[in-house]
Amino acid sequence: MKLNGLLIGALVLISFGAKAQLITYTGLSNKYVYKINLVKNSDTTGYPRDSQDNLYIDSKINLYIFNKSKRLIQKISFTAGILFDSAYKDNKNSRSYITGKNKNADASDYDFGDLIIADLNFDGKEDVVVKRDSGGNGGPFYNFYIQGNNGRFYKENYLTTYVGSFPAYIEPKKKTITTQIHANVSQEGKKTFKYDIKTHKWHLIKWVMVDY
Repeated sequence: MKLNGLLIGALVLISFGAKAQLITYTGLSNKYVYKINLVKNSDTTGYPRDSQDNLYIDSKINLYIFNKSKRLIQKISFTAGILFDSAYKDNKNSRSYITGKNKNADASDYDFGDLIIADLNFDGKEDVVVKRDSGGNGGPFYNFYIQGNNGRFYKENYLTTYVGSFPAYIEPKKKTITTQIHANVSQEGKKTFKYDIKTHKWHLIKWVMVDY
């Protein structure tokens, strides 16, 4: 408890001194409490994008995972890409397919949230998805972290590198996820990936274009 108290105190100090903010996410998990500390390294106001928001490049994101007893389980850190100023403003832009919180919220511009909790590899354990880039017409890009048998989370490289977008459809019975994002002025690209529970690997099984 003393260690956790020192950690939280340090994070609060950081939030005042380094263009950072600490956001606590509750109600997304039956097992964990998530906290995100965003350190905005580079303000690029006026960068040519469609959004009117300010932009930040090469920001650092720290994800802290606590159990319900407030004990720190794990810290995950990574460097983000381009983030709109609207990213990580508060804990409202989040959703959980575990508890159902904001599950059916509108995903405007393919944005499913800054932090998403879902079981993506169909093993009954919650996984963590964190926004790493606000993206463009196709929506944000995410880092995917799969929960291991030891309760810790590990980066899923295939989903992070080759999928990137959060899936619009998750089908546990078929062991598939499907992304559907902007492709051109009249169509969206719809990709379906299947998870092999024996090899623990993902494969693209279908890619079609659909009209708006």
